[in-house]
Amino acid sequence: MPPSVLIVGGGIIGCATGYELAKGGCRVTVLERDTPGGEASGAAAGLLAPLGESRDPGAFQALAVESWRLYPEVVAELEAGTGMNVEYMTAGTLYPVLDAGELAVARERTTWAVAREFGVELLEGARVLEREPALAGSITAALFVHGDHWVNNERLVAAYAQAAAERGVVIRSGVEVSEILIDGGRTRGVMAGGRRLEADCVLLAAGAWSRELMTARGSGLPVGPVRVQILSVPNSPPLLTHAVHGRSVYLVPRPSGELLVGATVEHVGFVREVTDEALEHLIDEAVSLVPGIGERPLLRSWCGFRPWAPDSLPILGPWPGVDGLFVATAHYRNGILLAPITAHLLSACVITGRAPALLGPFLPDRFISSTP
Repeated sequence: MPPSVLIVGGGIIGCATGYELAKGGCRVTVLERDTPGGEASGAAAGLLAPLGESRDPGAFQALAVESWRLYPEVVAELEAGTGMNVEYMTAGTLYPVLDAGELAVARERTTWAVAREFGVELLEGARVLEREPALAGSITAALFVHGDHWVNNERLVAAYAQAAAERGVVIRSGVEVSEILIDGGRTRGVMAGGRRLEADCVLLAAGAWSRELMTARGSGLPVGPVRVQILSVPNSPPLLTHAVHGRSVYLVPRPSGELLVGATVEHVGFVREVTDEALEHLIDEAVSLVPGIGERPLLRSWCGFRPWAPDSLPILGPWPGVDGLFVATAHYRNGILLAPITAHLLSACVITGRAPALLGPFLPDRFISSTP
């Protein structure tokens, strides 16, 4: 019989994995301290760009590409099941090339094994502005990745949460977990809101807050918050039809007529604040790529906390030495991109008790010298 599962954290990872576990027959409850998708999942632009986030064709790229491949089916399934439009866009991303070093890197990326699948193309000269006329005239080369997609991340989380609920997942908001219960080398459940909740398995997917619960158990989980700030300006009349990803800023047009500009990377702890300095930096960087953005008014700005590990890679899989305890956190800038593959692999891990090979480089034991 499939196990019962308590998921700590109702962001994109918790909701997506809850949905997959329910499809596998598990009885699932998601416990969210605030509102589903209210933290890292909301502090994103929804870019699905595996090659842009990959320094080389290694383990992370393999994980990201597998998740990207799942997205068309995931989107179709969620939209058919919930009736929600998650604004799945497939127009591709331009990566401006600003110096000789970047040009060499761009040329190398056109030779990667997955370059053909993603439609990677180096544009030079007039072809750059032909593809995206709003770019600064000083940009004379750009890598274009046809296969880069993006979604409305807020809508995607809502769709996953609704689909999970329709599969019988219980999603409880405003419930803070204070302790993971472990006895005899096995998890027994959690303490939440002063109550003991029992289950066969616990999946810790609490994002930047995951560390606190493992520290309380005397175990090290090196995950901390990275504050990100994002803003948006009108994209009507349209400035951009493709996403644009520069050195320190990305620009993502949405069907709603909004153009997202993000995001800062700030190691400031849990200081929840939108700062004038950060917004000025984002606007300056955006204008250097697309001058017309300087003529658009600010629509909104917000911040959130992404979970980050010292090697900038996700932490996924069973916690060593404790049966029934699993971790899915530290997705950093790639929680939206990696949600489908994380849900697929972690649900298989929970149901079968075995970690799929793809999880090997991301297992939590890479940080752990002793077990509780």
